Amino acid sequence: GDGGSGGETENEGDAGENGEADDGVTQPDDGVRQVPGTEYPTCSSKREVGKLAVWSVTSNKPGNGVEYLRDDNVDTFWQSDGTQPHLVNVQFQRKVRIAEVVLYVDYRNDESYTPQKVSFRVGNSYYDLQEIKTVELEEPQGWVVIPLAHRPRDAEGGAEGGGGPPGFVRAHCLQIAVLSNHQNGRDTHLRQGKGFG
Repeated sequence: GDGGSGGETENEGDAGENGEADDGVTQPDDGVRQVPGTEYPTCSSKREVGKLAVWSVTSNKPGNGVEYLRDDNVDTFWQSDGTQPHLVNVQFQRKVRIAEVVLYVDYRNDESYTPQKVSFRVGNSYYDLQEIKTVELEEPQGWVVIPLAHRPRDAEGGAEGGGGPPGFVRAHCLQIAVLSNHQNGRDTHLRQGKGFG
C-alpha cells in the first residue's frame, strides 16, 4: 500500500516538514484522521450507533441508493443525483451520544465524485440543525474519522496523543452535507457511513 499517515506528498508549496502548515490528513486541531485499509469499523472500541437511526438522502441515482451507505461493503456506494449540497440525514428515535462519524471515501476510484468539503450538523430536528464542524478532504483514500466534539475540556491526565475520549455531541438528528467535490464534480459518492458513540 502507499502512504501510512499521509502528509508526505501533499504539501502544496508549504513547508510541511516543520508541522507548522501541514495540509496533510492529520490536523491535530480538529482530530480528523485517515485510516488506511477497509477494516476500521470492526476494530473500533466504540459502539456503532448508526444502526439505531434511519438514514435518508436528498437524492440518489437509481441503483445507488442510501442502503449502500450501510451495507458494510466498500465496493458499493451511494451516488447523489441533484444539486449540491448533497445531504445525508441520520434520524434517531431518542437523543443519542455521537463521538465520531466515519466515512469511507475512495479518491482513486471515484475521482471527481469524491467529497472535498463536508459539513456536519446536529440538532433535535431538521429545523434546528447547527453546523458543528466542516472538514476539507485532500484526495482521501479509505476511512476518514471525524470526531464531532474534539477538544476535551477536562481530559484526565491530558490524554493528548494517547487516546482519551474525544468527547461527544447529543442529538436526535445528524446531517452530513457534502458541500463540494474534488475537481468541481457535481454528484458525489460515499461508500460507507458510520456513527460511533
